[in-house]
Amino acid sequence: MKRLSVIAPLFAMLAVLAPPAVQALETTTGDPQLQRYIREALASNPAMEARLQALLGQRLQAEAARAQRLPSLGMEARYTRALGGRVIEFPTGDLFNPVYATLNQLLQEQGEAPAFPTDLQNAEIPFLRPQEQETKLTLRAPLFAPEITAAIAARAAQSDSAQARLEATARMLVREVKRAYYGAAQAEAAEGILEASLALLEEDLRIAGVMLREGTATRDRVLRARAEMLAVQQQLDAARAQTRQARRQLARLLDRNAADNLVLPDPTPSTEGASPAPVSARDDVERPQERPELRALDAGIRAAQAQAEAEAAQLLPEIVLAGDYGIQGENYAIESDSEFGTLSIVMRWNLFDFGARRDTRDAARAEAAQLRAERRDLERQLGIALEEARDALQVSRRALLTASARVEAAEAAFAIAERKRAEASLSQVAFIDAQRALTEARLNAVITHFALQDQHAEVEFVSASYPLPALPIASAETIDATP
Repeated sequence: MKRLSVIAPLFAMLAVLAPPAVQALETTTGDPQLQRYIREALASNPAMEARLQALLGQRLQAEAARAQRLPSLGMEARYTRALGGRVIEFPTGDLFNPVYATLNQLLQEQGEAPAFPTDLQNAEIPFLRPQEQETKLTLRAPLFAPEITAAIAARAAQSDSAQARLEATARMLVREVKRAYYGAAQAEAAEGILEASLALLEEDLRIAGVMLREGTATRDRVLRARAEMLAVQQQLDAARAQTRQARRQLARLLDRNAADNLVLPDPTPSTEGASPAPVSARDDVERPQERPELRALDAGIRAAQAQAEAEAAQLLPEIVLAGDYGIQGENYAIESDSEFGTLSIVMRWNLFDFGARRDTRDAARAEAAQLRAERRDLERQLGIALEEARDALQVSRRALLTASARVEAAEAAFAIAERKRAEASLSQVAFIDAQRALTEARLNAVITHFALQDQHAEVEFVSASYPLPALPIASAETIDATP
């Protein structure tokens, strides 16, 4: 089952991945079937789904960090049963029994009956109530919390990094789809050429058998024809296995279970677009964009810097407005004497932590410095890779022209060899050599043709100039890191 139903809702929540569309490289985006496969892979590939889920998680964490600036309202309820504990002793009996006895004696002397008790016991008041409840609403609102602001900036940068990694995955997926597509087409075209060559060799073997029976040829001609036919059969078996493997790879990228229904391009080699372009004009065609991997590192640097700022912000106090309203007492009852309310301004200030905050801050700064160094190194590597890809593209263009001329020459030579064989004026060795040269020339032309297409895709990838297809996604709200 396709994962399109799972990914489509996520697309609706996320921002457009790529920078504005740029002009595509020559013929690499002109194949409608390839563009359909690319869109299908972007919509259903599990790697894309994983990156989308990661981006969604980062954005939700950024929203959660931003919500820390807003007031929060909670409810707390506590019911307690107490047994034992401390007791407050009050000497009621020791204090009042002697006094009451004296008062009773005075009353008796006046002829009146005693009116005061003299058997009072000392009082024992438990420190804890036997049962107690407290239910309240609690409001908390940060008034001054610089650590929260720095944390929001860090989460926003992490979200940007996740978005850049998503675009990097999309561009890598496009590259792999093109590589598998052209690889499968190349293998299938080679399979067709070898099948045609095998048919010619089978016919040559049949003719050699007829000549052997008629006595016009010796047995070595038959053996030579059979050996050449078996050699091509071995190549054909390898080409068929390579075709199945390439189709399975393309189906995996498209998240399909079967590779039999894949449509591949016309294997006919073409010299269109093969003429070498002037070096000075290449940049106008490619229009390189900044690679998403570099943007991911930039966002990582911002996140590390924000983390260092968050640790430094802990050196300042945090001021919070706190309010409570509820009821308390021995039983649950809403009465005038059971309600209570408080409003406080609370300051929290961690004055000393044995250098823990300083070490964490320095670690974040070290991470930012590490990412800056990695970015410089990656930028150099990508620059070199782009130059190498451009040079290889120029070589592939010239190679396709050479391969096409080689096929024309091999076809003309084979046509002459066929006429000479029909006139019995050409040896079997010469005919087989002409046939082998034609097969090799056609295979080389097919390989060179798809190598050129693949090299176009490589230049698009390393220059990030391929315009990602329009995906069913809408612009999402940018995470605001300002207080």
